Amino acid sequence: MNRILVRALVDLAVSIELSSDDEIDPRTATTLLDDLAANLDDLSDAERDEIVDYIEDLAEKTRDPDRRDVLLDLPDTLALTDD
Repeated sequence: MNRILVRALVDLAVSIELSSDDEIDPRTATTLLDDLAANLDDLSDAERDEIVDYIEDLAEKTRDPDRRDVLLDLPDTLALTDD
């Protein structure tokens, strides 16, 4: 896994999630995240697990509670889990 690329995608997704409706239209935000999730759908189960573990590690290390909450929800948001 290229951690730099994954971190860039995670940071982008978190920024979209944390943006207000005035900053990014909610429909646009949904479309962007849905497009990202659709592209990640091609990952193998092992790759998904690795990214989910990485996201959880980032959530553990962040001090910002809002960012932590978004990170913890991100695997579901991006359809990386079976839930």
